[in-house]
Amino acid sequence: MEPYFFPALWEQRRICIARTLYEHHVHSVLEVGCGEGNVLSFLVSPSPNDEHPITRLCGIDINNAALDLAYERLQPNDDDKRDLRVDPLNVQLFHGDASVPVPDLSVDAVVCTEVIEHVDEHVGAPALTHAVLGGYNPLLAVFTTPNAEFNVNFPGLAYGTPDARFRDDDHKFEWTREQFRSWAEGAADKYGYTVEIRGIGLSMRNPIAGFDPYGGCTQMAVFTRNAVDSTTHSDVVTGSPPRLYASTEYPVFTQPQLSSIALQKLVRKFALDICNTQHAFQLDDLWDILEIKQQFKRCRALEKWLDTQATYSASQSSGLYTVNT
Repeated sequence: MEPYFFPALWEQRRICIARTLYEHHVHSVLEVGCGEGNVLSFLVSPSPNDEHPITRLCGIDINNAALDLAYERLQPNDDDKRDLRVDPLNVQLFHGDASVPVPDLSVDAVVCTEVIEHVDEHVGAPALTHAVLGGYNPLLAVFTTPNAEFNVNFPGLAYGTPDARFRDDDHKFEWTREQFRSWAEGAADKYGYTVEIRGIGLSMRNPIAGFDPYGGCTQMAVFTRNAVDSTTHSDVVTGSPPRLYASTEYPVFTQPQLSSIALQKLVRKFALDICNTQHAFQLDDLWDILEIKQQFKRCRALEKWLDTQATYSASQSSGLYTVNT
């Protein structure tokens, strides 16, 4: 059996990207080189931190066929239409050159995953870097790209020999860890960011003899904008900016809140449904119920409401709520 990743490397990348975005409490995300919308569709699900929901997703790609697929993938499905989300979500797709910023497009975070290696290293990569860090100047930027040194674990790539080849025929280059760090630190210094380098794909199932992760199959740079940035970015941007290709609004719960009595009945019904034999329940279990989320919007609001109700008693030691009968 050939070596393989578990979970799949693409899934590990998306999980790492999503967690990074959630950790930084961003509300709007742009993906440059979004392709068929695989990463954006991964971010459609509501953030686990309800206090900081992602309410806007944008994607740019130069390939019309890929944008067609992205548009289809990012349409609200039957579950989205039935189980109405608490927070709005707008999705915009743009067609054009990702190295030219969209005028007046402001986002909290920009993601550029497995894209930079597809452009010319000496012309395209600097242009793309400038568009992301200098043009959009987001609070957070995430880049991922293959780690060339890891290719030694793929015998078919003949890494380190005259017959060496890249992982994809369309790759224009693949950076070593030192090259990637040099690019990332140079970009951070130029555009006023702090950068952290991380590795993704550190282990494989059924690895080759002498397997060495070399820092991970994928390398990720996480740029966080410095609090004070007086840097001026004089790079000249040429070319036409991307144009809006499609826009989608996800359905959202807009019904008025229940009356006080109706709300008490609703919460009691679900609390009793999830209670254990001691008539106790976890706050998170109650919050997981869609009808409860739609009424309270935020878990913190539900917790405060429960604390005002004589029907429920909270245990500081166990974190459980008891339904008083």
